[in-house]
Amino acid sequence: MPKNAYFCRMEQLYRILDAFFAPGILLGIAVCLFFLAIPPKPALRNYRVARYVMGAAYLFYALCIYLEYHVLGMGGDELSRPIILSIASVQAFLFTFTLITLIHLNFVTSGRLLLELVPIVVMSVALFVPYLYGSELAQWAFWLFVLIYVGLLARYVILFRREYRRYEMQMDNYFSDEDARRLHWVKRSFYIALTIGVLALVYALMPVAPVASVFMAVVIVFYTAFGVRFINYALHFPAIETAITADDDVELSDPQADDLVMMKRIDDLMNQEKLYRRLDLSVGDIAERLDEKPRVVSSVIRACRQMNFKTYINEFRVQEAKRLFDEDKENTRTIEAISVEAGFANRSSFYRVFKSSQGISPTDYRLATK
Repeated sequence: MPKNAYFCRMEQLYRILDAFFAPGILLGIAVCLFFLAIPPKPALRNYRVARYVMGAAYLFYALCIYLEYHVLGMGGDELSRPIILSIASVQAFLFTFTLITLIHLNFVTSGRLLLELVPIVVMSVALFVPYLYGSELAQWAFWLFVLIYVGLLARYVILFRREYRRYEMQMDNYFSDEDARRLHWVKRSFYIALTIGVLALVYALMPVAPVASVFMAVVIVFYTAFGVRFINYALHFPAIETAITADDDVELSDPQADDLVMMKRIDDLMNQEKLYRRLDLSVGDIAERLDEKPRVVSSVIRACRQMNFKTYINEFRVQEAKRLFDEDKENTRTIEAISVEAGFANRSSFYRVFKSSQGISPTDYRLATK
C-alpha cells in the first residue's frame, strides 16, 4: 500500500474514532458514574466523591475530543501538542488518585488534591501563553513541560507502588487467600493508564494519523473497561471492608497478658476445628467464633506471632500438608489433592508457600519421606 494511502486510511480511522466512538462512549460512562446508586456506607464517602470527579473527568475528556476534531482538526496545529500534554497530565493525576482511593480510603484529602492539582494547572497555563502569543519561547516551554510530565509520571508510579504495598499488607493481615477479594484490577488499571500516559507523550511529540489512531483506540478500550470496573467497586466493597477500613499503620506494642491469652484461644481454635482448611478463611471468621473484633484478632496475631494472618494460617496448612504426605505412604493422593485438603487454593500457591517454609518443594519432600 502506498505511504500516502496508508496515512489517509489511518487518518480516516482516527476521525471516525475521534468524532463518534470516543465522545459517545465517554459520555455514556459519565452518566453511569453520576447516576448509578452507591450504597450509603460512611466508608464509601471518598469513593462517592471520586466517582463524581471521575464522571466530570469523562465529560471533560469527551468535550476535549469533540473540540479537537471540530475546532482544531488533527495534526499540523502546533496548539494541539500542548493541549494533548495538558490533558494527559490532568488524566494522570485523576487516575492515580482515584485508584489509590479504592485501596486507601482516607488517602485523598482536599488539601492533598490542591497541592497536586494547582502546580499542574499553573504549568499548563504557562505552557499555553507562549503559543497564544506566537512567542519563540513556545518550543522551550513545550520541552520543559515534557520533562516535567515525565517526572510527574515517575512520581505517580512511586506513590502508587507505595500505597499498593500498604494495601497488600492490610489484605494479608485479614485474609488467608491469594486471589479472592484482592483488587488486582486496580494495579492493572494503573499500569495500563501509565501506558496511555506514555502514548499521550508520543502522540504529543508526533501528532500524526497512525499514532493518533492507536492512541485513541487504546483510550476507548481502557476507559470503557475501567469505567465498568470502577462502577462495580461498590458491589465488591463489602468483601474487603473489614481490612480496608482498619487502621493498621499504628506501631504494635509488645504483647500483653490479655494478648497471650487470646492467642492461645486462637491457636486452640485452629488446632481443634482446623479452620485453616477453608480456602476463604478470614480474620472475621475467627473473630466471630471468639466473639471479638476482627481488628483485635489481627493485632494479637501480629503482636504475638510476629507475622501477618495469611502467613499464620499458611503455617498450619504446611504442617497439615506434611502430615498428609506422611500418611500417604502409597502415594494414593496427588499433590494437588493434598494441597486442596490442606487449605491451599491452587498448586502454584502451595509450592511457593511450602518451599518458603520448609526449604524444599512438596515433590522433593514426598520423595524424601519414602
